[in-house]
Amino acid sequence: MQYITLLLSGTCSALASILLRLAGTLPASGHALVFGMEPRALIYRLGAIGAYGAGFVLYALALRRVELSVAYPLMVAVTILEIMLFGVVLGEAMSLRTLAGATLLIASVLLLYAPAPATA
Repeated sequence: MQYITLLLSGTCSALASILLRLAGTLPASGHALVFGMEPRALIYRLGAIGAYGAGFVLYALALRRVELSVAYPLMVAVTILEIMLFGVVLGEAMSLRTLAGATLLIASVLLLYAPAPATA
């Protein structure tokens, strides 16, 4: 259950980043509300704050049972992979360097979760 909580935490973080990205790409309508933000952009940014808050709570709950050295890389890996997937869906260019970094990230998470070799 704690690993599902970590995955959900990473998903909340990815959602927050995506919402902030969307808020930054909205066209200006000329109707600023608070701090010069457009109404729709403000809603996206408030949603991002809520998603970050939910992710923080889920991460804190997961840390009760999972070691930090394992929990953080898994949560970040989920976040990065989901953001990359979002970029692919939007048709953003994916460089060879980005793909290599994602591959190394996945390999490092797999190494963290691999069972330790038996010693004699």
